[in-house]
Amino acid sequence: MAHPQSIMNGGLRPLIKWIRFLAYFVAVLVIYHLYVGFGPLGTKLPQHSFDFSWYKTWHPRLPPTGSINTTGLTLNERTKLLEQWVDRAHRKASSAFAKTSFGGDNIPGSLLRSASKVRHARATIDCWTQGRWVPETRDELIRHKQDPLYGSCDKRRSTPRPETQYRWQPSGELCGSPLPTPTRQQWCQVLNGRHILLVGDLVQYQLHELFLDSLRDGPTVCYGELNCKDHTICTQVDTRLRYLRNDILADNRQHLHLEHPLDGVSTVTWPFVTTNVLKEYPILLMNRSPVTEDDDTFITTLIHTLSSIRRIRPDILILYRSSPVGHPYCDDADSPLPTSLSDTEKRRLPFGWAEMDRRNAMARVIVEAAGGVFVDLAALVETRPDGHVGGNDCLRYCIPGPLDAWLDVLYQVFTVLQDDPSPP
Repeated sequence: MAHPQSIMNGGLRPLIKWIRFLAYFVAVLVIYHLYVGFGPLGTKLPQHSFDFSWYKTWHPRLPPTGSINTTGLTLNERTKLLEQWVDRAHRKASSAFAKTSFGGDNIPGSLLRSASKVRHARATIDCWTQGRWVPETRDELIRHKQDPLYGSCDKRRSTPRPETQYRWQPSGELCGSPLPTPTRQQWCQVLNGRHILLVGDLVQYQLHELFLDSLRDGPTVCYGELNCKDHTICTQVDTRLRYLRNDILADNRQHLHLEHPLDGVSTVTWPFVTTNVLKEYPILLMNRSPVTEDDDTFITTLIHTLSSIRRIRPDILILYRSSPVGHPYCDDADSPLPTSLSDTEKRRLPFGWAEMDRRNAMARVIVEAAGGVFVDLAALVETRPDGHVGGNDCLRYCIPGPLDAWLDVLYQVFTVLQDDPSPP
């Protein structure tokens, strides 16, 4: 007669085997779902699992760093927030510049002398910055001659690069045709001996590169964005260009270089709001990009800086360039986007880029209240994840590339501001 223990062991062995099988099966199933849901770098995933449409592979989401973060709000909440802060900026700027002589009747530094001409010029400039990128075979491109960083794309990709084979097509009744690329002679005629001071962040430095590439035959001696001197860009009528890095357009009198330990951002503020600097340059082209402070501080400091500029140089032509967002993991991109980023996509952007629409809108009403001109160049490159320097730099672009159109728009801006005033 079989021992009871042997009978029990014989009956349990199949059950134990099934339990082990089920445990292995569940473990494999869990690992599979984790792999699909959080796949490693380079794993091909369905399109709906990507954060952005230009992604070819899965990438980890970058954190929305910055002291200001509205990425947790809904679209309606973000829209109301934008409206509230733009209204606040408008009221503060209107009060600050209420006693000035220009108001909406003229733009200092231009030939516009009537409210109707000012309104028409602003509407036309806005029209040039709204549109789309259209494919076009372009053999004659800007030849980059300056900082090798911005020419690095040509060393690792075919020439001409695909991202250079598009042209910016403005839309609207005021500007429904492609913008022509101006010649060097046309640029010098419209500037007419007026020197240009470029002030802003590292993206602003790319305008320095574009002007030199377009208006000079060869490279210039420039010791980087922190020590760049005057450059002659027109010789028949002496016209010079200079860049000063001041990331937040501060009106400090001494050079400051601040490190922010929380997010690793470096802020450089080279002095420019001084009599000896501003008196040399009839044209001031600037931007203010980093999101390093709250909205109220942004409004207050920008108004303060513009007030200081107007007090020192009332007749200076102020152009303010909007600041663009970057495109995370831009190396995946190979063509323009068909439409602008949705608010859902913008809320997933890192580095404070999700707040750029509100900051640019506040800057517009402040700059216009100060008699300046707001040029929304950021709108041109919001749909261009392709053409960036790449690697860890998905904010700046290689040259030639999408930024070529910035100069085409700016030439038109200078042209409309120098039109003969209409009869009163």
